[in-house]
Amino acid sequence: MLGDHISSLPFDLTGTESAAGLALTQAAGDLAVFTVPFKCVLLYSALCVTTACAGLTTTPIVKLDKRPTAGSDTGRGDGDAGVFTLGTMAQGKFVYFMPTSRVELEPGQEVVMQLTQIAAGTGAAGACRPVLVVEHAAETWGNLDSAVAAA
Repeated sequence: MLGDHISSLPFDLTGTESAAGLALTQAAGDLAVFTVPFKCVLLYSALCVTTACAGLTTTPIVKLDKRPTAGSDTGRGDGDAGVFTLGTMAQGKFVYFMPTSRVELEPGQEVVMQLTQIAAGTGAAGACRPVLVVEHAAETWGNLDSAVAAA
């Protein structure tokens, strides 16, 4: 059961999406970006498989990278918020990643979903939707380095 201090963050698309989700057969690269709206700690990340990963000679690999400065890849992590090697995976599976160390996020940062290895092979298929579940960390605006009040 999720308490009132736990949220799932929404994401914006940068890759190709269909009604089935983000295709794991498209060109490798960034597919989605989560904007961090408040100070929080990552509890887990997940991919909900919306089209079965099948017909594979190359297994799709997805990483969720912490981006310390929104819009900039300087200092960007490499799978620090999730690494998913999907292999043959049935539709409807919810594949989760529990971080082994604390991943703190705050406004001005992002988490980027990156397809690092595409699903390839005769009849290769696969699609998913990303999920980030976080716990709110109580904080005042004045203590958040990148939070600036509107003029």
